[in-house]
Amino acid sequence: MSVKTVIIGPKYLVHLIMQEARPHSEMNMIPAPYINEQETLRLVHEYINEADIFLFTGPIPYEITKQFYKPCSKKMVYVPFTGGGLYRTLFKLIENQGNITSRSRISIDTLSQSDVEECFEELEIKAAKMYFQSYENEKGAEALYWFHYNLWMNKKIDAALTCVHSVYQRLKANNIPVYQIIPTKSSIRSSLQQVALESKNLQSADTQIAIMIMKLENLSIANKGERSNYNVQREKTILENILIDFSEEMQALFNWSGKDEIRFITTRGTIEKKTNRYRNMPILNEMITKTGIKSYLGIGFGRTANEAEIKARNALNRSRLDKRSGFVVDLDGTIQTIGQDIRLNYSIRSSDPNRIQLAKQTGLSVATINKLFSFNDGHEEKKVTAVELANGLGMTVRSARRILSALENNRLATIVGEEQPINRGRPRKIYAIHLIEPTS
Repeated sequence: MSVKTVIIGPKYLVHLIMQEARPHSEMNMIPAPYINEQETLRLVHEYINEADIFLFTGPIPYEITKQFYKPCSKKMVYVPFTGGGLYRTLFKLIENQGNITSRSRISIDTLSQSDVEECFEELEIKAAKMYFQSYENEKGAEALYWFHYNLWMNKKIDAALTCVHSVYQRLKANNIPVYQIIPTKSSIRSSLQQVALESKNLQSADTQIAIMIMKLENLSIANKGERSNYNVQREKTILENILIDFSEEMQALFNWSGKDEIRFITTRGTIEKKTNRYRNMPILNEMITKTGIKSYLGIGFGRTANEAEIKARNALNRSRLDKRSGFVVDLDGTIQTIGQDIRLNYSIRSSDPNRIQLAKQTGLSVATINKLFSFNDGHEEKKVTAVELANGLGMTVRSARRILSALENNRLATIVGEEQPINRGRPRKIYAIHLIEPTS
């Protein structure tokens, strides 16, 4: 497996990282430069199916991506701004403007105040006044530009220090003395080492044993009726051909005893590559359209065949219980849906005290609380009916109503409207769910 790393950031930093990566001939690096940080999500979306790892040239494009893609199915690494980068910028400032004295006034963005003050202390220099502004995704680079610009126009600073390339360019265009803090080569090399480690982990994961168990739910029903034995045999032949084609595509060994269960053995890397990380599983639709047989699928990963088998059984049981087409159970017990528009990614356990408290408060299980958080992350509207929640969580409408009632009774959901069904019936209540992770 060739692990592909996509580098996202300003052109000059992407070029610098590509240069530092040259000695690592085993790395497959793909440059994806932008002009402005606002292009980050467009580039991530463009390369989401091609990349195995995203390497960002700084924390800002990383945070933008992390907020939008949560959780992101790809490994993400960013080059940090360290003290070394600030030291170099300060030396340039001193070179151009002379010594930083107790009368100097500076504005600084992105870096934490404690890190900057520690750097100044180590260099034994002082400034009369330092203004700080952190980057906020909601406000973006525009807010940082106006932070520096307003301070300069009000004659409160003598120079501006920024970590954002677009801010640096705009301030420079307005003849404001500005200096850009960029990552050092040592920081870049450190991040490349992290990429190399993630690559090895991915390659190791690729060789994990994967077991898929398919349950044919209505096989006996499909073979009943007033049909000749020839027709029954033809249907069995169609089914066998579907299974053989699927096994060939997945490079899997498969065993079908002729009953209602089929077992496939392959590797994790093959499944993830062939199914676009479980988004596409056409065999499930092919089974129902060509044979009329409904099937459920459970996939489990493990370091041994026994471990993978146990997890596949758990995934299959979950699939049949929730009436969903399929589930995946990972090594750490994380559960993920197969081929759903809203892809639930949750654990049946939790050590998070906030979620444990919510489970006790509402009388719901920890697994249900985890599913609700995952559903909320993938549901853009944030307003649902019981029917929508039932479809999203793969449960009965009655169970969804019970969950919404429990949330409403604990002020974790409120009724915000009604929806009139197309057919006759009572209006459906529309709920807003208020599940918020602690910011810590």
